[in-house]
Amino acid sequence: MSIPRLPAIAFLIMAAIGTNAAADGMMIAPWQYDIYETDQVAFLDFDANSGVERLHILPEFQSNTQDFAWIVPVPSLPELDESEAGIFRDLAALTAPEYRYRDEGWGCSQVDYMTAPADGNGGVEIIEEELVGIYRTMIVGADDAGLLTDSLTVWGFLHDDNTDEIAAMLETYVDEGWFFVTLKVDSTAFAEDPQDWYWYGAMYPIKLTFAVDAPVYPMRISALSADDDTAVTLYIKSDRRMDFEGAETHYANRFTDGELRAIRVRYPHLSPLLAEGEFITKLLRRYSPEQMDADLYPEPAGTNAEYRRIQYSGLPLTSGLMLAMLGLVLIRSRRSR
Repeated sequence: MSIPRLPAIAFLIMAAIGTNAAADGMMIAPWQYDIYETDQVAFLDFDANSGVERLHILPEFQSNTQDFAWIVPVPSLPELDESEAGIFRDLAALTAPEYRYRDEGWGCSQVDYMTAPADGNGGVEIIEEELVGIYRTMIVGADDAGLLTDSLTVWGFLHDDNTDEIAAMLETYVDEGWFFVTLKVDSTAFAEDPQDWYWYGAMYPIKLTFAVDAPVYPMRISALSADDDTAVTLYIKSDRRMDFEGAETHYANRFTDGELRAIRVRYPHLSPLLAEGEFITKLLRRYSPEQMDADLYPEPAGTNAEYRRIQYSGLPLTSGLMLAMLGLVLIRSRRSR
């Protein structure tokens, strides 16, 4: 199959100086420029009954260029749609630690409370091109990693400075039959649709929906543009509490009808995505690029216990009383002398 040759178009992306970086996927800067991903944040909505994952990702970056591309691999043919930054705001607020004044004793511990095959004839296929929000997107299938690398170079995604390193990573995904979503920003759509896209120092979030047997977070490819110390934060919606290796649990809750009524008032962007009996788990782990050697497959945790982090401030009441008593003893001791 011949390689489709499209014009290499560089669209404008406004750099978010001093902010964190992208969710999953790989960002590629032009030749002689740098781009780094310092944090990754995503909302993974997995429906075990239908075998469908809806992955909301919020692209963020640190770079000395305003032109770059973004490639996200997925295990089956995806559908693309716009997401909402408000979902991520609501998730951050909902799962934030509970703050208490330290008046409950000495302790400061935390308290528990659509699959489609590739072409098959050898080559690269542009399955779909569309404008999704501000993004000019392509869904690409390939069963030849070399031709995929050549195509991405022709389209302006790769160049001499990064081809060798990226080609080896692409080959692993091609061998496993994954598809690729490529994104560039459509500057016209960006100018005509001004919204609050600066939250998290980011652009508009996007949603990828695809068939999968188990929830997956495609992290492996992001090692090529990750910072030396990258925090990966996953919000996972499932039918039970979830976990992945080495992750810290920051929040886990199964929602009752009463909780959902309160969420509808306080978290209007998130509430339509939740149903009674569902869990949201917030998991965080820090990685070096060398540790990003595999995609993440979150699994059911060993417990369904609900959990919320608690952070204390001030002195415990017990401590205050003991200090006061000590002060009285010292005063009386001095007077007796």
